[in-house]
Amino acid sequence: MFQLEVFDASGRRTIAVETLPFSIGRSSDNQLQLSDTQVSRRHAEVTAYEDGWRIRDCGSRFGTYVNDQPIKEATPFRPGDRVRIGHTEFRILEGQHSSVLGSSTFDFHQMNALLAGLRALGSSGVLDEVLAIVLDSALDVTGAERGFILLPNSVGELELTIARGRGRITLPTAQTSRRIPDEVFATGRDRIVTDLQDDAYAPFHTGTVALGIRHVMCTPLNVTAYGSQTATRRIGVLYLDSRERGYLQHVGLLHALAAEAAVVIENARLYREVVDKERAEQELRIASEIQQALLPPSEYSGPAAELAAITTPCRSVGGDLFDYVAKDDGSMTFAIADVAGKGTSAALLTAVVQGLFGAEAEMTGSPSIVLARVNRALCRRAIAARFVTAFYGEICLDGKLRYCNAGHNPPFLISAAGASRLEAGGSVLGLFEHAAYELGEVDFCANDLLVLFSDGVTEAENADGEEFGDERLAACLEAVRSGSSVAVRDAVQNAVHEFCGATAARDDVTVMVLRGR
Repeated sequence: MFQLEVFDASGRRTIAVETLPFSIGRSSDNQLQLSDTQVSRRHAEVTAYEDGWRIRDCGSRFGTYVNDQPIKEATPFRPGDRVRIGHTEFRILEGQHSSVLGSSTFDFHQMNALLAGLRALGSSGVLDEVLAIVLDSALDVTGAERGFILLPNSVGELELTIARGRGRITLPTAQTSRRIPDEVFATGRDRIVTDLQDDAYAPFHTGTVALGIRHVMCTPLNVTAYGSQTATRRIGVLYLDSRERGYLQHVGLLHALAAEAAVVIENARLYREVVDKERAEQELRIASEIQQALLPPSEYSGPAAELAAITTPCRSVGGDLFDYVAKDDGSMTFAIADVAGKGTSAALLTAVVQGLFGAEAEMTGSPSIVLARVNRALCRRAIAARFVTAFYGEICLDGKLRYCNAGHNPPFLISAAGASRLEAGGSVLGLFEHAAYELGEVDFCANDLLVLFSDGVTEAENADGEEFGDERLAACLEAVRSGSSVAVRDAVQNAVHEFCGATAARDDVTVMVLRGR
């Protein structure tokens, strides 16, 4: 039939019209689909008549123009006429074949099939594979000897992403011009150098010329976003070179490939980002499950006390922990800790701290000695800017509670004598290797209530930026002081949740409640 030369925001491309009528519009069932807000779903149609080809408007909203004149009825459409639909213009190329094809044996039908395959691959392929296909196609189309795709890094500087040679060969290393790709990426305009040995270029390309490379073509890879305003974004450049001149006659065909390839590359890149994000989220889900599995059961009842605890990370994984160990003699040790920071890095250190507490629980020593050992172990690891607040206690069957507080929120002890805070101890863990820790000791009788918590409880904020605070926590505990450890834990958790409402948690929330036996 004939070929349409299409000009839109992404550049120039050539479309083969092989069957008539040939529909144009925004819908995917058109032979020529245009992603333009000013193009109707079925905008126009090219048909054949005895005197040649005609184009008619299909009742579009914004109209169809031939040589800047609006049309309604079928209008003659001849080579050289300019048709405008929305922001896109096109015209019939002279003759049976486009001049850009020259003597090439690359059939345009093959090009359309290739580009359709590239679109499909862009939605489910891997970026490296897409880049290789694009380069191999460009080399086949043009006859160039080498091809390169350069994409911008995180700071916007072009980097060589892939290099290929004729015969679908990956080039592990390759000398290329840097000046030309940078210029094309900055300006968005093609750069064709017919002879690098010309006086104007020789001083800038000595390395490339030394390889025998004489002829270079570099074209931008543009992606057009349609919306309230059409915008074109450059995502990289396609660079070809050779020792032969012949491939330069295929510039028009290369533009068609580059326009489609840019969309495919962008789709593949976005797909890879989605896959990487899903993989990271899956790994975080697994990490969260492992972290929760490392914690002891959230409820326990033994000779010394009844216990209930819970920790809720504000992200997938958290930096809070609780732990307890029941001893053979009926006593029990317990701990709560809060690692500075949030997320994955805090979770890693949390696992280390939990392991240290677990090891110390099997050894003899008062809570103050245990925290001193944990502190030295953390300091030896020299984790910069990371510290841990912790509270470690031991409940004995003689009714005594021995404890040590390492910079943690002082727990509430509620007994018949009233409410008090347990503050004896020392500095946070992990900063000062030779820090001293004081041992505290209080009575812990039957029905006494000990409530430990992280700062995620008292520093939880509502929509007005007001913190939950110690006073609200004390009031909540006073209201439920006669309840079981589970009831008290749940009451604290519910009170914080109701106070915050829809405001997202900024920190991990951990609560541990012990009721004396």
